[in-house]
Amino acid sequence: MNFKPVNLIKFIFPKQKIFWLLLLFCGLNLFSVVPEAIARQPTPAELEAIRKETKLVFQNFLQLWQEERYFELYKYGKKQSKEQIAIEEFATRMVELNWVPVGLVVDKKPEISYRYRTLLYVNATIVFRHKSNFDLQFTKQQSFLLLKEGGKWRFDLLQMIRSPFYSPPN
Repeated sequence: MNFKPVNLIKFIFPKQKIFWLLLLFCGLNLFSVVPEAIARQPTPAELEAIRKETKLVFQNFLQLWQEERYFELYKYGKKQSKEQIAIEEFATRMVELNWVPVGLVVDKKPEISYRYRTLLYVNATIVFRHKSNFDLQFTKQQSFLLLKEGGKWRFDLLQMIRSPFYSPPN
């Protein structure tokens, strides 16, 4: 057996290239499956449960806002909002607003715009009235961003102190 080093190198390198290409191919296939498992879309039953839960939370939130119970309303705030505004300042700013919601437009139910498991928008047409002059009313389509934090749906408090003239971008 007489092997020349040149022939041995030509014999080994093509197999190594094939081995590395196969390993790379298998690795890419393995990692391409992982995001699909994480980003699984919810089933229709899960979507319906999310809709029911958020509608209930939104109704409670809107009722507290109508009754001007701002300290309780603050509890519905998301973490980032609570870091940006203290409870006393939030309540003061809400009291200073001239408009409060009377309720939802009767023939239009709130719509849930699902984005992710922990992020969605509630789109509702709300009737606002002036605090001092009860005859002044108007309706406005508003979008409320809801984030799920700590197992509960939370609102943006900064949007509230700017309402009814501010809505988050979709």
